[in-house]
Amino acid sequence: MPSIRDDFVRNKLLGIPMDPKLKYPLPENISEHPIEITKKARWFHTGENPSEACEVIVVLHGYGQHPAYMLNGIRELEGGGRSICAPEGLSRFYVNGFDGKIGASWMTSDDRASEIHDHLSYLNKWWTSLNIEDSVSVTLIGFSQGVATAARWLNHGMKVDKVIFASGTLPTEWNQEEPNLDKRISEIHLIRPIDDEYGSLDVHEKEVDMLKQWGHNVTSHKPNGTHKLSAAVINKILREKNQNL
Repeated sequence: MPSIRDDFVRNKLLGIPMDPKLKYPLPENISEHPIEITKKARWFHTGENPSEACEVIVVLHGYGQHPAYMLNGIRELEGGGRSICAPEGLSRFYVNGFDGKIGASWMTSDDRASEIHDHLSYLNKWWTSLNIEDSVSVTLIGFSQGVATAARWLNHGMKVDKVIFASGTLPTEWNQEEPNLDKRISEIHLIRPIDDEYGSLDVHEKEVDMLKQWGHNVTSHKPNGTHKLSAAVINKILREKNQNL
């Protein structure tokens, strides 16, 4: 059975018109009909229970990651009354083939506006359910695909003290319009490891400059490493914050 990739290559060679966003041809004269449903979502945490913690760290995973395994890789952040939480993207799939490792995604380019609305509604409902007091220190970390999701959540009203964007890019809409970020945010950190095989250094620099032009307290980090979320780098940023309190 031909794959979508096979169809893509064949139609490109034959000159068949392609959808510019989805990268493959869509059938003509097909009507789309949206419907709202109820869906269960999951979240994971390590460390203190969020309702009892004095510091909460929220981590939004990258494409194809499982939040539990991601948390397991940054467990050295535990301690000091911290709760480290990771909600899961709404779309799960087998990372390789038809069985084995399972990961999740926040969205695709298909029906983009609806997917953004869905995951923002989900994140807001989840966060509200935790009943976190305003006095609790909150850090939001977005990794890879999770960077754009975290950024949109902030623009949608999420209130945190510190933001860490690691190995990802900001939403494209931020290039056209300045986001409305809460004044509670005291620091924004952008991390781009030196050997990151997916992140562009030029884009990183442009995004740092853009955020600074908007008046935010921004720090650029270029540690050794590849496209991975480094607990050591995160811990250093968090320790610097605590020393400045």
